Amino acid sequence: MQKLNFIKKLLFLIFFSSIIFAHDAPYALQKFRQVLDNSKLQAPKSPYNPRYSVKYGEFRYFSNRYFYLQDAKFMVFFMCGKKNRSELRFKDEWRVETKYPKIIRAKLYLFPLDQKKEFTFLQIHANSNRTGINGKIINKPLLRLTWWKEQKSKRDHLWAVIRLSGEKNEQLYEKIDLGKRPKDFFTVSIEVQNSRMRIYLNKKLKIDKNVSYWNGYWNYFKAGVYLQGDGCSKVLFENLSVQ
Repeated sequence: MQKLNFIKKLLFLIFFSSIIFAHDAPYALQKFRQVLDNSKLQAPKSPYNPRYSVKYGEFRYFSNRYFYLQDAKFMVFFMCGKKNRSELRFKDEWRVETKYPKIIRAKLYLFPLDQKKEFTFLQIHANSNRTGINGKIINKPLLRLTWWKEQKSKRDHLWAVIRLSGEKNEQLYEKIDLGKRPKDFFTVSIEVQNSRMRIYLNKKLKIDKNVSYWNGYWNYFKAGVYLQGDGCSKVLFENLSVQ
């Protein structure tokens, strides 16, 4: 009887704790439903994890410590640990030579927290499981928008890290300083069309680049938190849209 009562008390504590620490699901807000209907959540690694990941379009009631709704307004991505992530991977795939514009827009706030090096919050990534029209496969991002603790003697700046070659074995990157990390919410827009990539920060054009060397590869957008160093980071999205 004592053992049974102990089990009942334990189950009650677990249930009560789940209520106290439960998070609301971002899908509860209409403004996030379109992007969530067309993406999956990768956490804490890229392969599907039934505890922390979400399959395409199955966000209806989902939230956890790494992905949740804050203040009934912000979609939150949080993660700790080098090479870990809490990211949306969008289902739509396209090539940079597309005639129709491919755009991701966001209004967001970055919290580096105790991140020791760098974290990525937006990406254009090639699909390593789909052969391009050039017959090649590559498992690399064309673009990462990142926060860097220190890079080129500049602290707490945002950077665009752009791959400069479509060849698998060439590790060539350009790092473009986008300025000091904003201390408030800011807007970002990444637009790709006719082999040109344009990046806007707070509606100001920061990068306008010919990326025809990337022609032929299939790509997709990603958004959230991907850590390149130890520690934790958090990103709040007030708005996020993809077309």
